[in-house]
Amino acid sequence: MTEFLLKVAASAASACLFSACTFKMLGAMQQAGYKNGVFLRWLKRKENMQFNRLAVLSLCLALSVAIVSLCFSFLGVIEALAVSAIPFAVLCMLFIWADRKYALKVKTVYTGRLKRLVIGYGFTLGVIGYVWIAFLGFLKDWNGSELYGLIAYVPFAVMPLLLPALLCLANGVLSIFENIRNEKFVKLAGTVLNETEILRIGVVGSYGKTSVKNILKTLLSEKYTVVETPASYNTPVGIAKTVCSPEFAHKQIFIAEMGARKAGDIAELCGLVKPDYAVFTGICEQHIETFGSLEDVWREKSEIFHCGAKAVVCGDTLRGRIEESESITFACGVKDVVTTLTNTECTLILGGQEIKIKSKLLGASAVENIRLAATLAFALGMTAEEIAQGIAKLQPVPHRLQLIENGGVYILDDGYNCNIQGAKAALQLLSTHTGRKCVVTPGIVECGVLEERINGELGVLLATANVDKIILVGQTLVGAVKTGYLQADGGSEAIEQTPTLAAAQTLLSEWTQRGDAVLFLNDLPDVY
Repeated sequence: MTEFLLKVAASAASACLFSACTFKMLGAMQQAGYKNGVFLRWLKRKENMQFNRLAVLSLCLALSVAIVSLCFSFLGVIEALAVSAIPFAVLCMLFIWADRKYALKVKTVYTGRLKRLVIGYGFTLGVIGYVWIAFLGFLKDWNGSELYGLIAYVPFAVMPLLLPALLCLANGVLSIFENIRNEKFVKLAGTVLNETEILRIGVVGSYGKTSVKNILKTLLSEKYTVVETPASYNTPVGIAKTVCSPEFAHKQIFIAEMGARKAGDIAELCGLVKPDYAVFTGICEQHIETFGSLEDVWREKSEIFHCGAKAVVCGDTLRGRIEESESITFACGVKDVVTTLTNTECTLILGGQEIKIKSKLLGASAVENIRLAATLAFALGMTAEEIAQGIAKLQPVPHRLQLIENGGVYILDDGYNCNIQGAKAALQLLSTHTGRKCVVTPGIVECGVLEERINGELGVLLATANVDKIILVGQTLVGAVKTGYLQADGGSEAIEQTPTLAAAQTLLSEWTQRGDAVLFLNDLPDVY
């Protein structure tokens, strides 16, 4: 009985240590959307040393357990093995401490699902650890040799090499139950929506959804009580979290951001939300990785026209694909557009009325997003004055062409979810600056087979943007960016490549001076 309890204690302790050793992997799994395939691609990346560090830990554990057990053999086999557990624990804690300097760029969020994964992963490690220890103990007893007994548990040191596979195993099993749970949660949200008298607005498109949603919320709040899906929550579960939250109660308008990564997603979201009105920002090659072609993206996003909405407001890039009708309209007219690094000014034309506006939102993309939101707000009965008041209250959204001044340097943070349309708008805005200009970018992702072509186009844009310094980050996509840049006669002396964002920031600190402008164009999550 005592031996059994010792094995249970040893397996539990090692499970806790190994869980802590792989905390970063848990964060990467979260960034991967809890998809094992995406997580494993991150693990296999050439520049990702996570598995190599686990291999070094495994080797150190094996050597320490063997050497310490042999050195303390004069105490007896059981006692020597107990002493060898001390360096085992110390090495694991040293690994945990050293691994902190390789922190993920995207902060891990302790959601309910991550907590359940941590518990499931820890339980898996405990069970596997106990089985492995019990098997090695059986071999020790069967062999009977004292020398073999002293090194019998050395093979347990291979456990660190198994941790990625065991995390995938725990995640795979847990995903079955998570999917069932999510289906029930979404069904409950659908019931709440069906029983609630609230005007629903859906926002779809390849880009600009979160920005348009936030602008709509601010404008409509001048007249109505409004609730929206937070941050970039644009899946059935994300929408369900909003619908089932206390903030949803007693509101007049619900704005739902609707994302799509595969065929059928928009139809599913429309079936859940049943939007009365919608905004369709536009389409581009974003998510072609999962859709296959731009036409497939269009086919999926255009499902919004079949959702029964009374009106759909569309972005200018959709002209030529659809015709204006009673239920389909385009963004309102605009003139006298002036964009600078600090604000945007223009005149909106709504129902024959001209509204002069000034906003802290920056760039041509901000003008387009404001036009879309203002058009729908006007259709919902808001006056020109109310719309102008709402626009004046708009605040920049973090990481979406957000201006930050630091020591006299203008930083344009456009780090979130870059696409080629957004890149054009950001570079156009940067070109208005009269001082030195720098762009930091790792390229554009989620474009599938078109990724090389689109990043080549980004390189061409950089070559024609009159930029003084270009810093390419990483290895994954920047080759195509550099090729496009050089083929467009960009100056090779202006371009540099760094392995990490931290290295790029160090380079920037040496190059920048007061009056410079730096554009951070896309900041890839760790899983890319």
